[in-house]
Amino acid sequence: MSHTLSDTEFYRVLSCQRRRVALEYLWDVAAPRTTGEIADAVAAVEAGTDPAPRGVRESVATSLRQTHLPTLETHGLVTTGDAGISATPAAKRVVRRIRDTGPLGLRWSEQYRLVGLVGLCSVVAVLAGVPFLAALDPLVPAVLSLVAYAALSGYHTWTLYPRSTRSPRRRGALDDEWRPTQG
Repeated sequence: MSHTLSDTEFYRVLSCQRRRVALEYLWDVAAPRTTGEIADAVAAVEAGTDPAPRGVRESVATSLRQTHLPTLETHGLVTTGDAGISATPAAKRVVRRIRDTGPLGLRWSEQYRLVGLVGLCSVVAVLAGVPFLAALDPLVPAVLSLVAYAALSGYHTWTLYPRSTRSPRRRGALDDEWRPTQG
């Protein structure tokens, strides 16, 4: 069942940190994983050590198998196949919503607003004859701010895709560097 989650479903389904971490992990690795592999990643986050203690891994694996992964599958965010469990395309919107921050730790909307305000202020400063800027053509800061806005937009779009589709790396490389969203 693949559909867009309502706000109520979104918050209910993702109210549990284990589900959020598992979904982010599956999205980032972009390849089917076993319940054990998912449990290892989630348990490492919960325990704060990698590898997590055996008892924590077993507890996480049990709850993932019995509750969390079936819930994510019911809502069309993960799918189970012969190769293992993987995130569905519908998970993109959910992960994007979970991570609503950019590289500066600001929400994407705040970053776009910042670029726009800096561009506007610089154009106004040039037009007002502020020293050191008065010699510039107003088109220069306007174009620079548009280029910055386009670069930010491109980066934002680029970060929405799973890492493994952006660069060819061996399957296990993502497991070594994967970290969940802090929050």
